Amino acid sequence: MENQARESKFELSVLGTLGFIGKLIFYFLIILGALTIILVPIGLIIGEFTPISLETLKESAKLLSEPVLDIIIIVVAVKKAKKMSDNNFRIKYLGKLNYKLLLSVILLMIGYYLWYQSSIGVIINKFPLPEFLKEAEREMALHPYFSIFSMVIVAPIFEEILMRGILLAGLLNKYSPKKAIIISALIFGVWHFNIVQSVNTTLIGLVLGMIYYKTNSLILCIGVHMTNNIFAIIMEGAKEYMGYSPNIISFLVGLIIFTASGILFFRYLKESDENLKMNKLTKKGVI
Repeated sequence: MENQARESKFELSVLGTLGFIGKLIFYFLIILGALTIILVPIGLIIGEFTPISLETLKESAKLLSEPVLDIIIIVVAVKKAKKMSDNNFRIKYLGKLNYKLLLSVILLMIGYYLWYQSSIGVIINKFPLPEFLKEAEREMALHPYFSIFSMVIVAPIFEEILMRGILLAGLLNKYSPKKAIIISALIFGVWHFNIVQSVNTTLIGLVLGMIYYKTNSLILCIGVHMTNNIFAIIMEGAKEYMGYSPNIISFLVGLIIFTASGILFFRYLKESDENLKMNKLTKKGVI
């Protein structure tokens, strides 16, 4: 069966993808500037006539501005994709979505996290953090609820819609599945602008790309991305408060979970394909 991602006329080459992202960044800066011009005077007025502190206003502005910016950028990206495909583009959210596949990919990501952090991550995490990541950590310590909301909800939804739902979909219409998934994973890694995150996100991008190609379900990808971020927060807490550190046991446990859940994923995927085929035959009156 031909993959559903190829139904659209929306195609992206490597240079086309980079140009697409470049335009989105340009729009992002314009929108960010416009929002700043609008929100700063409003904040000053509110602070002048109410007892609300400046810190509270800043926190509220961050909480609101990030999802608003992300929504605007996604709307712009979808409109550009539709324009490039003669309005023949849509994001595939559901695809082959069912609870078995969801459970298998969640376990897949948990296994991957344990495996990575106990192997490659041990080396990569020795690299010094860039200043913006240090600032992000300080921000998370000061405003944990906002940071968790951003990491667990906002970032996975925004990045999956953009990276898999739009960019990978366009690449799949231009290249072979293997090449498209590798290109999208590399772009996802570079998107994070630092080696500490980029190696991990490139590998995660390969897993997410495979899931999206096989299922056409952006919901599954969002669920996997959320799982990774939630589990990362939990394990960071375990390191800080329980003295946990990656070791050979966590490596083996991760490898076993990753392998077993991968086998289950392809088994459930086969079941889903067979059920879909059976339903089509039933509707046609063949069975």
